[in-house]
Formats: sequence, structure tokens, C-alpha cells
Amino acid sequence: MSGDGVDVSKAQDGGCLKKILVEGEGDLPMAGVTAKGHYVGTLLDGSKFDSSRDRDEHFTFTLGKGQVIKGWDEGIATMKRGEKAILTCTPEYAYGASGSPPKIPPNSTLQFEVEMFDFYGEDCSENGDGGVRKTVINEGSGYACPREEATVTISYTARHLDRVIEERDVKFVMGDGSESGIVPGLELALYKMKMGEEARVSVKYPYGYGNSGNAHLAVPGGADLEYTVTLKDLDQPKYSYELSKSEKLEYSAKAKEEGTLYFKKGNYERALKKYGLIADYLGDGGNEGDSDDEEMEEDEETKKDEGGDVEGFTEKSQVLLIAAHSNQALCYIKLSNGKDASKSCDKVLEMDSKNVKALFRKGQAAELEQEYEEAIKNYQLLLEVEPSNNLANRQIVICRNKIKTYRDKQKKIYSNLFARTNFKDPEPTKDDNKIKPDFSDSEGEEEASVDVENTEINV
Repeated sequence: MSGDGVDVSKAQDGGCLKKILVEGEGDLPMAGVTAKGHYVGTLLDGSKFDSSRDRDEHFTFTLGKGQVIKGWDEGIATMKRGEKAILTCTPEYAYGASGSPPKIPPNSTLQFEVEMFDFYGEDCSENGDGGVRKTVINEGSGYACPREEATVTISYTARHLDRVIEERDVKFVMGDGSESGIVPGLELALYKMKMGEEARVSVKYPYGYGNSGNAHLAVPGGADLEYTVTLKDLDQPKYSYELSKSEKLEYSAKAKEEGTLYFKKGNYERALKKYGLIADYLGDGGNEGDSDDEEMEEDEETKKDEGGDVEGFTEKSQVLLIAAHSNQALCYIKLSNGKDASKSCDKVLEMDSKNVKALFRKGQAAELEQEYEEAIKNYQLLLEVEPSNNLANRQIVICRNKIKTYRDKQKKIYSNLFARTNFKDPEPTKDDNKIKPDFSDSEGEEEASVDVENTEINV
């Protein structure tokens, strides 16, 4: 203790003294958290050189990463939420022999009145909404964090308020955590962890058990959770360029199978990612091949010739790619995303211009976007390939009814508008076919259908 406060420097060399003005509450911040507060910086003669209060904006920085002067990294690490203190930093813990001209002379000892408002861990949420925050307790080793499809083993303790709700070790594949009872928020945090790292993870309820809660763990709906988790083992998946051709086919077939399982469960987002792996493994290209059979054949005849190639690799790759993109289109349709569904269909049609399912789904995608003329074109192309396709004929009728209903409404609008004039009703224009209004309330009209009856996924 000195007249200017307590020595809080790690080396206990007097480089950073702290005098508490207002006591704080709770725990202390750890390295890696974002600290948020106010400060006023002065020289020892009392002259002010900087102030976040004067700018009316909080300072924020990542603690322990060298983003600020040494005195701040070490002094603020000793402050609790709500604490206000004066930090006195020697030149070695401030701006050194050079100072920071023109306001801070060389070899200056500085004083900072600091108020700690809050500190919080790294934001691991996908949308940057702060719903998942990770604070490192013990640093891991190396630089690699788990990638999609990595196999990890973790040990964790989960808490709701002050109650431990679960403690266990679990091994699972990244991306498939829900199959092992891992909440989305914890899995998102694991993508930012290194081997051996121990961390505290705060999970807001949308990234936990949502509004439904978890009856088995006695967690109510809308409950925020806190985890203490250690990444104990990590087995990264191979990159595509590391795979042999036979492995690419094997991994792609497995991804297709897993995608289909997710689709059947109604988890279309996860199914999309699984189908997307096939394009990662095989690429999006390929020569024209026989795409009528969309079943993945058994790999009994797969073998390598003297050049290291796999028998039938191009043809088998194309079968898998067509199935992957076609199934992705169906997932997008289920998610009411017509634009991306259409793009997936285009990738199929680049490889097989007469693919019936791709043509039909491209028509469905156009209907979702209420582009009914475009939908009709695709259904007509399908009928050129398969004239007896009743689904395509039915959708054409529905689309034409939609267009007629829209045009009748437009005529009625203009007829009322010009009822007292001699102007004729305007003729429909080409753009009238691009229908954006919702006609679900049209009397006596059959609804446009984008269900998947008889358009099952390519299994």
C-alpha cells in the first residue's frame, strides 16, 4: 500500500497503483473479455489530456491482448462491475520514454479515473447479437479451432441460475450437436475454442432450449444458461484436396444419406449444409453423364487403375452432384426461398438439361416468387421431356388462373379510375406477369401449390 493506492501490477514493481473510489460487485474480468467503461486521463499536475466522458462515448477494448497500455491491461483486470478507481501508471506502464506528443510528454506518469460499467466474453453468435458469449478460463494450445464435421470430445457443466442441471463428457461431430443433446449456443462457442481450452459460455435462451425449455432437465422456457466447458479432444476432417477419389465418393454418399435424414426430420437448414458438403468434396462441375438413375450405386466395383483414377468417378460424381443440388432446391422450397431454389435447379440443369425434378422444382421456385409466366415456361419444358406429367399440367392451370385473376383485378381498378372518362381500359403489359400481390383471398380460386407430392428427394 502507498499513498496513491495498492500495487496491482503483476510484477509488483509499483508500475500500476489502484485507489478505489467506489467499490464494485461480482467477479473479476478474465483475459479476452471486452471491457466497457469511462475514463478521464490526467498528468500528475492535474492537466487533462483525454476523456471518454467528454466525448460521451464508452471505451471498449479486449482485455489482456495488448490493445491498450500495460497499466490498463493489468489494472482494469482487477476491477469489478460498477467499480470506480484511480490508476496511477508509471512511464513503463504508460507511454514510456517517448510519451505521446503533443499532450503527453516523455517519461510521464499518468493517472486515470476509470469506471468499469461491464465486461463480457467474445460474441460467438452467428448474427453478432450477443446471444452466445465465451470467456476463456484456461488457454488452449495451437491455433486450430474445430471445423464443420470435426469430431470433438468435450466435458461440460451446465447451470441454470445457481443450479447445476447437467454434467457430462460427450463425443460428437460438429454440426450434428443437436443429435447428442448439445444446444446450438454451446456448439457455436466450440467453433471458437482451441484444443485443451476451458471456457465459460453464456447462452441466451434462443440459443439454448428456446421458449419450450427442457422438461427432462427441469429448465423452463425462456431460460438463459451458463456452461463451463473444456475441449478435450479434436479430430479435424480432411480438406477436399487431401481426399482420394474413392474417399470423395464415400464422403459424398455419407453426406447425402445424412442430409436425407435431416430432411425427413424437417431440419432443412442442416440438410442444406450436408448436401452442400457434396459440392465441397466433388466440385460443381462435371462432364455430361447418365443422370436418369439418381440412386447412388454400391461401390463394390470402385477401384483404382494404374494412374490412380477411380473407375466411373466422373459419372458417379455427377450423379451425386445432381442429387445434392436437386435436394438443396427442395430444401429451399420448404423454406420458401424461391431464389436460391432456382439457383440450385440451374446447377442441375447445367449437367442435365432434361432433368424432370429440376425443371419441376424450378417451376415451384418461380411460383414462390410469384413469377407465374416463368413457372409456366419451366413446366412446359418439363412436358416436352415427359408429356404425361400430370403435376406439371396442373401447375400450369393454376399459374394461368393466377395471371387471369391479377389482370381482372387490374382491369377493374382502371375501369373504376376512368369510369367518368372516355379512355379505354389499358391493355395488360409484359410486367403484369410478374405478380407480387398475394391473392390468397381471391374468391373461388385454387391455391398455387408448392408441396412435394410425388417430388420426393433424391435418396
